[in-house]
Amino acid sequence: MRFMPAALVLQTGLALAGVASGSADGFSIYADRYPTDREAAANFTGAKLEPRYGCYAGAFIDLDDTIRDTYTDQTGKVRRIPDLFERLTGKPHATYFYYMGYGRPLAGDWIQKLGGEGKIVHIALEPNGGLDLVKDDAYLASLAKGLASTGTPVFIRFASEMNGRWVKYNGNPKLYREKFQLVARKMHELAPNVAMVWCPYATPTDNIATYYPGDAAVDWVGVNIYSVTYYDQKMGQPGYHDHPVEKLDYIYDRYAKAKPIMVGEFGATHFSAVENSPTVAFAVRAIKGMYESLPRRYPRVKCINYFNTNNLDLEHRKNNNYAVTQNREVLDLYRRLVGQDYFLSEAADQSGYLAHSMVAIPVSGDKAPPLYPKSPMRVVNGQVLTGTVRLSGWVEDGTGKAKMHFIVDGKKLYIASVKDDWGFDLDTTKLTNGTHKLELRAEISGKLIGQASVDVAVRNP
Repeated sequence: MRFMPAALVLQTGLALAGVASGSADGFSIYADRYPTDREAAANFTGAKLEPRYGCYAGAFIDLDDTIRDTYTDQTGKVRRIPDLFERLTGKPHATYFYYMGYGRPLAGDWIQKLGGEGKIVHIALEPNGGLDLVKDDAYLASLAKGLASTGTPVFIRFASEMNGRWVKYNGNPKLYREKFQLVARKMHELAPNVAMVWCPYATPTDNIATYYPGDAAVDWVGVNIYSVTYYDQKMGQPGYHDHPVEKLDYIYDRYAKAKPIMVGEFGATHFSAVENSPTVAFAVRAIKGMYESLPRRYPRVKCINYFNTNNLDLEHRKNNNYAVTQNREVLDLYRRLVGQDYFLSEAADQSGYLAHSMVAIPVSGDKAPPLYPKSPMRVVNGQVLTGTVRLSGWVEDGTGKAKMHFIVDGKKLYIASVKDDWGFDLDTTKLTNGTHKLELRAEISGKLIGQASVDVAVRNP
């Protein structure tokens, strides 16, 4: 087992759990540390396959032809084996998804192969022939029993993006709810290893709520989000300044209190067909903004799946290259982001714990609590800082020009630009023991866009 290095201890008491600090607009100062049981429990709903703390790293890789190692499953479909993708990204991913047309046979061997490697299998189950095909019949029962027989944890993301006119199951919310409820009922009855995911697209939002099948049918709530420079490949519909988490807010604000949230699909273009040019800086801002926002602003997002695909190679959809494996700068960024402990590589057990991530932390004779991934946590008034502490801030920034100003007792110690992670390592041994005022200012071209201040207690031997 690992132990927390003494030089990096950031002490916190249960009395501080759940207490937020920062400005009225929610802008806060964060410090990397291990959350307490109470803090983890505050964002845990107890849903099937939900980790108590942290976010599953997931991906779609089946159309990335740079991944040469393949597996032909029992249905004849060619699957990409994750090994090379994980070597390139530097981290095992907890889950991989693939698309399956409703009515098609189940690739039970592929599901078991991934499950044997500790993965959660995520199936985007799509009734592309229309909702009338979905019936309480032998196919649905066989599908549920087949999924159960794999012994593998499975997400079923049934009929996602139903709020968009581009899918054949859009337009009849009542019928959609009935069919989702039917599939969920059968899975809950016959396949206890399956968690049902209800997943609209980020836009339009005005009809999303009409498609919600109800809490009993839904285990997780998802949302699909793509960051592109131009929507629908139209120069008159720019998306340069839209931040991806703005598209997350609608779902998160309405459903996160009751259900864990999944980003079912996320991608950011680093080459745009409509411009016929690289858009790497755009992709870097979008990917960084999304992944860095999750532990800081959206702790109930418990899974994010990157769409690692070059759509320029697809005959039916030549629009954007999202593949992180096909651009070195984007890959290096993605590798660094998912490399954080917060992004999980394994499935949680029925209690939400991760078997290989449990660590003992000696705490002054108290019983050592289970360890959750170290992550950025809000600094609260009266918090004790010891040794070197990683501080950070986060703000929505579509410009790429935001800078973080770290200030202690009125003295500016560091300015972090977007390329520097908006972070700063504070060596508290250079401060006197006692109370100090810690401030953070976010600015764009000298204009203040966020400010937070908190009093902390420095205690070093």
